[in-house]
Amino acid sequence: MSSTQHPAAAVSAAVPEIAASIVICTHRRPELLGACLDSLLGQRAGGGSPALAGETPGAHEILVIDNSPLAEGRPVVESRQVAFALRGVPLRYILEERPGVGFARNRGVVEAAGALIAFIDDDERACGGWLELLLEPFHRLGDAVDIVAGEVEPDFGTLSRPDWLADDMMHLFSCRWGWDSEARFLRETEWFGEGNCAFRKRLMAARSFPTDLGRKGDGLLANEGMVFMEMRSAGAATYYVPAATVSHLIHPDRLNRRWLMRRMFYQGVSNRLMQRHYGVKEQRWDFNVNLAKLADIDVETLDGESLRALIRLYYQLGYASAHAMN
Repeated sequence: MSSTQHPAAAVSAAVPEIAASIVICTHRRPELLGACLDSLLGQRAGGGSPALAGETPGAHEILVIDNSPLAEGRPVVESRQVAFALRGVPLRYILEERPGVGFARNRGVVEAAGALIAFIDDDERACGGWLELLLEPFHRLGDAVDIVAGEVEPDFGTLSRPDWLADDMMHLFSCRWGWDSEARFLRETEWFGEGNCAFRKRLMAARSFPTDLGRKGDGLLANEGMVFMEMRSAGAATYYVPAATVSHLIHPDRLNRRWLMRRMFYQGVSNRLMQRHYGVKEQRWDFNVNLAKLADIDVETLDGESLRALIRLYYQLGYASAHAMN
């Protein structure tokens, strides 16, 4: 190295072109963020397609978008930057103070250097080979693939799975889509979670994640990922890879039926606001509810069909309540 050359210049010259950007949106969960980042050590982008230049193993970056004004994620990122740099992976920290996961995801898209963007949530951990498996369809199938979705397995931490939590309720916790045991293209009616997916950045041209939907702080509004529905309606092909797996921590305070009722109420609110946002015809239901009797129900004693019926009711109540919301 020349005595006049800045060391950073020598390092940047050796860094391959970024093929993919992993984006993690985080909000006041530094310990979980640390576990998520640790699961990304050693992940490889893979590649080899001439359509995506620079796809050597490790030719990816990681962006942490911190949506907390207190910046709790900064020391978590800074304490790991050297470890990732030694593996040739840039790890960047970006503060997005506008509250809401929609703002955070949009900031991640803008900041991403890769032609491909992969989302993983801060309360998830990537399983072995996750990134390579998630990106492989882009390399193998080329332009026939626009979006790739992976699978999500629940992690109950130190707790046991409750007896009342049936398999068909797992998707209410953003887990186990279970569309197939083999990789294939998704059908129009099959959905996926934005917490484990990858897509071509160019699809976001003239698009953005809606900032009036999605989580803000501890709120339970959802559906900021409906931008993917817009892409798919416009013809974007989505490929499902069940082996591209992340584990999703089911937070202890959510492992009760009362939280699930709140979750479904706000899913109803979110769905109606989403339909309004995108100009989709809204649904109509006729039902009568005795609120006094509803309040007397001991939710925590329900299971099976009784629990499923109440879940549907809370969803409908949320959907109906959204009629008066702007």
